Amino acid sequence: MKERQRILSSRQITLLVLGFGIGGGVLTLPSSAAEVFGASGWLLVLALGVLYTGGAWIAARLAAKFPEETIIQYSPRLLGKWLGLLFNLVFLLHLLSVIPVNIRILQELVNISLLPGAPTWFVSGSYLLVLTYGATREVDRIAQVNELLIEIAMLVGLFVALTAFQHFDPLHLRPLLSRDQINLDKIEQLVGMTFSFGSIPVVSMVVPYIRNPQQVTKATLKAAFLITLVYTFFTVAVLGVFGYKEAIDLSWVALELAKSVNVQAVILQRLDLILIVSWISALFTTGLVASFLVGLALGQLFQVRKYNAFLWGLVPVVYFLSTLLKNFFIWSQASFYVALSSLVITFLGYPLLYLLSLGKGKRHV
Repeated sequence: MKERQRILSSRQITLLVLGFGIGGGVLTLPSSAAEVFGASGWLLVLALGVLYTGGAWIAARLAAKFPEETIIQYSPRLLGKWLGLLFNLVFLLHLLSVIPVNIRILQELVNISLLPGAPTWFVSGSYLLVLTYGATREVDRIAQVNELLIEIAMLVGLFVALTAFQHFDPLHLRPLLSRDQINLDKIEQLVGMTFSFGSIPVVSMVVPYIRNPQQVTKATLKAAFLITLVYTFFTVAVLGVFGYKEAIDLSWVALELAKSVNVQAVILQRLDLILIVSWISALFTTGLVASFLVGLALGQLFQVRKYNAFLWGLVPVVYFLSTLLKNFFIWSQASFYVALSSLVITFLGYPLLYLLSLGKGKRHV
């Protein structure tokens, strides 16, 4: 990688991982956690975050061994031509599948609160075109947009969670680890929760752009820790305010949390709308980074430097896939399969590649 192409700071890498990971998951994660683990749902979120932080460490160490390449480029050398191609296709399909789910979550948010009468084709289509246009920009521009939007979304989300503590009841978090409340047999909800932590592939693709590859592990672990902290804190706030039984019945629990807040300032009386507008920014960063990674992966698979044509060519395909996710329950099911592919890549693919890389003589950085 030429020095002029190493244009991203360690902080920008951290925020790119955050931008991909912090998105629609925060709107529904507390409800899923309550359904599986009851009042102790926040402990389940924390445990999943710690588990994925371990996966992030492995992915970062693997990326650090190949600071000049993305995982698309070095995986065929480690796995062999055909097995490497199969892994790359699974990796690419995983990134691609995030985008239709992301589009449908945004469309639901817009139709619920902002533009109830807006046609689905208009909301989804215009959003997809903006995503695609943004993903064709240079990586430093994408990083700068992500840097601004994800910080705004996180600040607003933190403000909502903190102000909601006026209704917080510690008794709602008890009893701790009650057997009557734990339902580990709900595999679909448990696996679906991991959808919120599936941002690790970012580091596997952007390490060639970081100015100091020595900092990639630190930047990745920092992002994984922040994602875990954000989701755990937000889940504690939701369960503490509503209790786990009520949280289970709320589809968009984050919006209900914002509605529960009483703020005297006139400009903040509709805090749920402020949360929606800011969280659209978080959804946009997820879709933007995912679209960029898909284009970059396709360009490297076909050994083409200019991948813009691939992204524009995928627009009708992605739009069609988004139309198949007609309601909340269908796209929740789709997110289960996205999360399942994330589990396979994170806890099977990365460890296998890392073990194989140990004998290849590549240096750690």
